[in-house]
Amino acid sequence: MRISSCFFFCLFTLQSIIPQWNEHFCNMPDWENIQLLSEPIPDSLPKVLVVTNRPFLPDDEDKRYLPNKIADYRKVTYIEAGCKDDNWYIRPLVGFKEGIATIDKGKDILLFIHGHGKTFPSSIARALRVKNRYDVSLILFDWPASNSNFNKSLSRVRRCSENYFNLLLQLKEYRKSHMSEKQHLSIMAHSLGNYFLTYFVVSGNWQFLDEPFVDNIIFNAPAIRTREHGEVISLVRISKNKYVILNKNDKVLRGAHLLTSGKMLGNVVVKPHAQNTRYIHFTDIARTKHTYFG
Repeated sequence: MRISSCFFFCLFTLQSIIPQWNEHFCNMPDWENIQLLSEPIPDSLPKVLVVTNRPFLPDDEDKRYLPNKIADYRKVTYIEAGCKDDNWYIRPLVGFKEGIATIDKGKDILLFIHGHGKTFPSSIARALRVKNRYDVSLILFDWPASNSNFNKSLSRVRRCSENYFNLLLQLKEYRKSHMSEKQHLSIMAHSLGNYFLTYFVVSGNWQFLDEPFVDNIIFNAPAIRTREHGEVISLVRISKNKYVILNKNDKVLRGAHLLTSGKMLGNVVVKPHAQNTRYIHFTDIARTKHTYFG
């Protein structure tokens, strides 16, 4: 499926289609179900590329290879992750070029950014579901999000923002030099993951990436303040198309509203709207859910 043409059709018809889909879903692993490999994961297994700034500890006695911390000096680790049944495999890679080569087989490419509360095992499980559901090559930007509260995660997004910006620079160069004209490059951020997109503006980095090289950006259930969002999102100019996905009854975002003293964009839109952005309401089918895309 092409993200540019039917990604939102898939979302709108999610509830009726899910029971009919025969998808490969591995259960979310515990650390004891994750095996560290030195050899490549076979292409016959579903897999994703993980770009993470958690510290990579291959010799950890408890085999918790990627704990909920920020790596020293913001070091980034590139990992291919895949699964078969309930067995998960991860392999560290030399860098972005080796990593992207493990997943780019000519399909559309999606950069997925998870939200608050995710451990490394839960983030790779969610990423693989998205990859399989929409039939894309998937890059997961993984950050230490399993924190004691929402505000601590907000702080960590700010501390991890340069790693995200550097990944955008790598993707821009890769799009120019390696992707075919038929391939699409999209970004989907979920919940607090959307803060990476808006902090990209607030930090001033938008000035250095001010031309579109991405086809679509999907702000899914954005846990960012709706006030003044229009001005900020208007300065996200790296994408040809931008979409904000809303559910006014999203209970998780209502809780975030209470914690941050500001209404969340994923619940309600406060004008002015962002330029070149479509707002799509899922309230009628999502009910009170926060996650309804994968």
